[in-house]
Amino acid sequence: MDGFCLLYLLLILLMRSGDVETNPGPNTAVSNVSDMEFLQLAQAIQPSYYNAVGTSLGFPYAQLENILFQKSNSHTNAFFDVFMKWNVKQQPPHSNKRQLLADKLREIDLGGLSDRLLNEPLIPNSTGGPSRLLESQNKPPSAESQNTPLSPELVERCANDFKFKYRSTLCKIRADPLKPSSLVGFEKLYANLVLEEEDGTGKQILDYNNFLDLKVNGEFPKRIMVQGEAGAGKTTFCAKIAWDWIEGMYFSHFVWVLIVPLREFKQHTIGKIVKSYLAKNNPATVSQITEYIQSNPERVFIAFDGLDEVSGEIMKPKSCESQSTDQMQLQPSQPSVNSPEAYGSSSETGDIGLVDILCSDQLASCPVLVTTRPWRAVEIRSDGDLMKLYTFIHVEGFNRENLSAYIHKYFPKNEDKANQLFQFTRENDVISENMAHYPIYVAMLCLMWKELGEQKLREMKSLKTFSQIFKTMIAFLKEHYAQKEVKKVGSPSLLASLKKINELLGPIAKQALNGLLENTLVFGEDDFKICPESKDTACRVGILSQEDRITTSMDIHQGNSYVQLPVFFPHKLFQEYMAGVHLASLYESDHNEFNRLIEQVVLPWKERFRYLLYFTVSQNKSIATHVMKSMLQDKYMDRGASHEQIDFIVDVAFESQDPDVAALVRDRVSSEEIKLTINKNMTAHTVAGYAFVGPHVVQLCIQRDCGPTMSLDVAEMICSMPSLKEVFLLDAAFHHCFFETLARTGKESKVSKQFIHNFDICLSLI
Repeated sequence: MDGFCLLYLLLILLMRSGDVETNPGPNTAVSNVSDMEFLQLAQAIQPSYYNAVGTSLGFPYAQLENILFQKSNSHTNAFFDVFMKWNVKQQPPHSNKRQLLADKLREIDLGGLSDRLLNEPLIPNSTGGPSRLLESQNKPPSAESQNTPLSPELVERCANDFKFKYRSTLCKIRADPLKPSSLVGFEKLYANLVLEEEDGTGKQILDYNNFLDLKVNGEFPKRIMVQGEAGAGKTTFCAKIAWDWIEGMYFSHFVWVLIVPLREFKQHTIGKIVKSYLAKNNPATVSQITEYIQSNPERVFIAFDGLDEVSGEIMKPKSCESQSTDQMQLQPSQPSVNSPEAYGSSSETGDIGLVDILCSDQLASCPVLVTTRPWRAVEIRSDGDLMKLYTFIHVEGFNRENLSAYIHKYFPKNEDKANQLFQFTRENDVISENMAHYPIYVAMLCLMWKELGEQKLREMKSLKTFSQIFKTMIAFLKEHYAQKEVKKVGSPSLLASLKKINELLGPIAKQALNGLLENTLVFGEDDFKICPESKDTACRVGILSQEDRITTSMDIHQGNSYVQLPVFFPHKLFQEYMAGVHLASLYESDHNEFNRLIEQVVLPWKERFRYLLYFTVSQNKSIATHVMKSMLQDKYMDRGASHEQIDFIVDVAFESQDPDVAALVRDRVSSEEIKLTINKNMTAHTVAGYAFVGPHVVQLCIQRDCGPTMSLDVAEMICSMPSLKEVFLLDAAFHHCFFETLARTGKESKVSKQFIHNFDICLSLI
């Protein structure tokens, strides 16, 4: 007891002398949050969390909107301002601001950032230099650490970093396809996509839930090519894979699932890409990551998204072997690319180039999925050895049930509006078969259906072509933006505002074409340094998007001091439309350059530039006529032209919506005796093109069900084509308008031979 009393007296004396505080409170250096940390938080948080963060920190909605407006809609700057204002607000005595902020972040489902704020504080050192944590991050790993395999704990830590990244970025869907800030949770708006597997007899429906049951010689295929048209949902398919892995569902037996958007990582190797996904304080090195993937290929699933979005040929396996590992590049695959683009080549450090993976020269036993538009898959299909390595899957977008599910999710509180839009998609075949399958178009239709008045909706129901829907969408965006300042419709002020917007978007259209020709889909801020006002206006209108934060830490890991925020179009189709606007403008402003691009770039690669052609010919009659004359030249269209060539031509002519262009095509192919078969492989767009052009068809065979628009198109072909002599209706169902048209104008038909099979089906839709 004497010892205890002596210790107690000593403590009392120390307290009275000021050396010991009765309530020292939190460690100020640790409890406070530095300006640098606030900036890093501002860069890390998704824009969609802006209102949630601000409200949780006690800011009223009106003030948050005012801050965002003052910061020119830059969410990064607005977040930083909110944090700084909160930091100087009166807090409870001895409060731990770090803990308070972490608690607020956790309340709004930002637990990952909350943990990092608590566990990885950036404490400035006594000299005012970088924090000790930053110093340790910037210090290069030792040779010993690079050669040491990843521990099980670090492998799991990497997996958690991947999951955090996917939750924060990839696994979110834009409610508004044109606004990056309109992100919602994955399951809130996701609807299943239709998948089809190729086999020896054609395509078979593949249930997503059975995707991992795919078998090639008894095993899950090691290389899978997933094809889909623009906007069909290829990226969403990759996001679904990531989401199911995160949630512990179908892909849970893989330790790592790596989703690689090729548009962002054209010139990197797999180890560097994966390293860029990790938290800054994760000590795993590129060499360790590469070694883990090489040693455990069956435990890693890799998905490369957007093969068509980068240039360069996929080297054949033998060619790959003949190249030196440190110099291998993809050769340019388009005339306008100035230099070859390296997908990533195997380096001296042992990292693995993406092209080596695509060729299966590296990681041959690792499951790898690649998404692309169909034209790019031809490169693999044309190589006999390479094709054998791949299983081919098709993403067909929404079916009728999934389309209904998506639309009703978009209008959760207005079932009548959802039903009306769904009915509209069913009544217009061109919409239902060429647009309603594709999530990007459905999202655009939903947005316009939500915002447009009755008159505009009636006009929208007459849309037939891809060009018309994009022209309508772009006009809607311009007017929507202009009316924020000028409310009166049709007023001189509004017209002047729209004119100014059109002028400012000119440089954006030019950059769109330049990027498209070079296969550049993600731009840097420097690409718009001569037209910053144009870039800002395009972002506000919704034609361009700019991330408010760095999407990857690639540049940080490489030590680059200058990092640009990426600028991009909401979808490649928007870039293609704007590129078409600029290409058409060259017809008057620089006719020689227009001719050069059409003759030497676009038409030689016409399948690749299909949508660019669509959008270009839709601009005006003179341009459409000029382009069509070029397409009909002998060097692009041989005598005895294939059905595929004629199909393509009528598709482009249909997009022009010009009768003289239709006549031009009709006259040029009049020497061809076309036997036209309309089956499930022919789109409603192409059928409408034949009805519009009216070429020299002598035999017509229908082998598919036809909706309202297609039924009308087929009936009009039967009644109006003077060359048509034979008609075969084989297992075809028609809308009642087919029979009504035949009853009304059938006497004008020149058909002399008819064959009808399974007429009961034909009558079923009357």
